[in-house]
Amino acid sequence: MKQVRKFTMVMFLLCMIFGTLHVSAADELLGTVVDGSLLTEETEVTMTVYPKARWSYLSDGTGSMAVTGTRTVRLSGSTAAKKTVDTIYVKMYLQRLVNGTWCTYYIGTKSTKYDTYYTSITETNISVEGGYYYRAYGSHGINKDGTIESASSYTDGIWID
Repeated sequence: MKQVRKFTMVMFLLCMIFGTLHVSAADELLGTVVDGSLLTEETEVTMTVYPKARWSYLSDGTGSMAVTGTRTVRLSGSTAAKKTVDTIYVKMYLQRLVNGTWCTYYIGTKSTKYDTYYTSITETNISVEGGYYYRAYGSHGINKDGTIESASSYTDGIWID
């Protein structure tokens, strides 16, 4: 019993000397999946969605997010068609995990091009608040002679300290 008390006292003193163990929300949630997004320690994440085979025009949509500095992230996205279409677009959103739900934190501008097969958009230096997981959500679509095809991309989550 005295050895247990000595051990406990030694551990207590070591904690006092070297500081306390810090456990954050990131540590508790790391590796879990929330609404299809894995919560990671990565600094850059990308997701490409390949629409249904029966679609005639939409080839794929890609969304990505990267940490570019202290509490700063960059969103980028692209949409590709299998051939030239009337209209093609991509719109990127930055979402933040709040109480287990992804909430839109930032809405990027929509990039639309006409009579082409590819469009992309990049939003740089978006300032964010620390202490949350963030993910990129992309809305991708085309219109060809009144036929509309669309898809959504969601990246994994990145912790911003």
